[in-house]
Amino acid sequence: MKENEAPEKIYLFESLVNGTLVLEWMPKRLTKNDIEYTRTDSFIKKAARYLNYKLYDRVEVVTFGTAIESITSKEEFIEDFKNYMKGE
Repeated sequence: MKENEAPEKIYLFESLVNGTLVLEWMPKRLTKNDIEYTRTDSFIKKAARYLNYKLYDRVEVVTFGTAIESITSKEEFIEDFKNYMKGE
């Protein structure tokens, strides 16, 4: 990891210090109860790699609420997915 670059995952660790709850971010999981947070861009890249591996070259897209079906390229479908996940 480069300097000033956020890690792909961080873990929220809860501990009691002198009877006070302390929340601390850790780069590695310390206990099974730690909460894992993943960077959004890392999640989207990983999901897009999976879709690219699993999908055929053409994807049949069904628009909900209509009976219209269309066929799009795998690349277009993955780009639409990325934009949707980013909220665009």
